[in-house]
Amino acid sequence: MSKPGMGQLIAGAGGMLLIVSLFLPWADVQDVSQSGWEFLTISDVFFLIAGLIAIAAAITGGRHAFMRPDLSLNAATDLLGVVSTLLLAWLLLFDLPAGASTDTGAFLALIAAIAIMGGAGDYSVLRRSSRADPTIPDDARQAR
Repeated sequence: MSKPGMGQLIAGAGGMLLIVSLFLPWADVQDVSQSGWEFLTISDVFFLIAGLIAIAAAITGGRHAFMRPDLSLNAATDLLGVVSTLLLAWLLLFDLPAGASTDTGAFLALIAAIAIMGGAGDYSVLRRSSRADPTIPDDARQAR
């Protein structure tokens, strides 16, 4: 097991917040407050899985394989975080039932999904990139 980095810890905290938010009030429908479990039909299970995978990535450091040898827990967490963020943004912006008003749990879930997505993302590729193509030798680069 490798030591988790700051990104994995942020993603793990986001996973915990996402799971907790499912128990909080998400919407008021006809003056009845509904939790995430009551308000959502299928996506609540998806958010639970995303939260659990994020917590597992934080505990293990995210380097272990997940169902396939070439897919790490970090990659799975990042993918689930992106999909969760898109689902929640769509729900809050376009898919809220008529007459329903959002409550704190839905907004906390969106913040948690963004934390999962941002924490699990691999930004080392961006730090190592340069404008020069590394496959072209220095001599050929100067000749251009």
